[in-house]
Amino acid sequence: MLPPKMFVWLAALMLVCWTGQPVQGQSTSEMPLKQRTCGGPWPVEQNHKWGYINDTGQLIIPFKYDSAANFSEGLAAVSLKEKTGYIDKTGKSVIPPRFNSGFSFHSGMALVAIGEFKKDRYHLHKLGYIDKSGNLLIRLKEALDTKSLFVIHKDLFFSEGLVRVEQNNQTGFMDKTGKLVIPARYDEAGPFSEGLAAVRLQGKYGYIDQSGQLVIPPQFSEAAPFSEGLALVYQGDRVGYIDKTAKLIINGEEFKEARGFSEGLAAARGKDGKYGFIDKTGKFVIPPQFRRVGDFAEGLAAVQPFDAQWPGDLAYINHQGEMVIKSKSKYPNHPSRVEFDLHHYRFCGGVAWVSLGKADDEDATGYINREGKLIWPQVTPVKNEPQ
Repeated sequence: MLPPKMFVWLAALMLVCWTGQPVQGQSTSEMPLKQRTCGGPWPVEQNHKWGYINDTGQLIIPFKYDSAANFSEGLAAVSLKEKTGYIDKTGKSVIPPRFNSGFSFHSGMALVAIGEFKKDRYHLHKLGYIDKSGNLLIRLKEALDTKSLFVIHKDLFFSEGLVRVEQNNQTGFMDKTGKLVIPARYDEAGPFSEGLAAVRLQGKYGYIDQSGQLVIPPQFSEAAPFSEGLALVYQGDRVGYIDKTAKLIINGEEFKEARGFSEGLAAARGKDGKYGFIDKTGKFVIPPQFRRVGDFAEGLAAVQPFDAQWPGDLAYINHQGEMVIKSKSKYPNHPSRVEFDLHHYRFCGGVAWVSLGKADDEDATGYINREGKLIWPQVTPVKNEPQ
């Protein structure tokens, strides 16, 4: 069983974040933006027990769990007495606690650890997939050691009904019955998004459809998932966006790195090293001015001003680039501390999870609403300096 704090951190990250630098081209692409589920109720802790609040900060599911994760597709993983199950948004137990650990639902399937055993002094976990009734539909042949469970296994999530699997160091796709529907013949593959998945063959990336047909031949040095009809691709040092016919729609002459589109905008790094947002013409509509940026969700994006103290000092901007919520996160006593990725702070359901940066508790977190008001904890956090 994962330690409670790690369990919540891991499950939450699986839902909403990318690891790594704030803007980067990644060939083994992460969960597409539109497929990341979230929303309330939201997990909170008090006296080492977990419950859930609504979007006003009212406790609606009592503090009774040893750990609790975010909701995804209407269910949330919770643990009691070192076993994990799932509850619905009323707090009703839908899948009784019987797994060693459990993760978020994607395409109606959730990855669970169904057993633990020792081999050569290592603790190993057997894995499988359950449906929303708790039925174990797929048993994976592979086992992961205890340390591996602390890693975000992006390859193990279903996306548009398919999940990546490896056989003999090659990658294919399995459906929700456990059947290998696209043979393991690719050197690497990303998740399906908008009907296509990036795959690598002989050092180049192209795209396949869900029948396994190669619809865009391998020709790129890196390739990301499609989002809002476009996919970020690299040709050596050149970057741009293509459509599903492989036509180059955006020639990245104004930026060096970028990310997928969300709400019509994409984060991009300008030639001066600062980050801003481009539209679908490839022009910066929010000029490069930030040290780090997240993605837009519900009209807002988390940003870190370029002159801000590192790390922390986050704020939120709107589509016009106006700062509408000032910082709620700062670590004055830990200048070298690496902060969670900004993607973690996106709004969903009118609520965003933020770090509080309290002097007496460096791991303190809370939730704010769209007005920037702290709804949990329902106290004013320690202020480091006037804003």
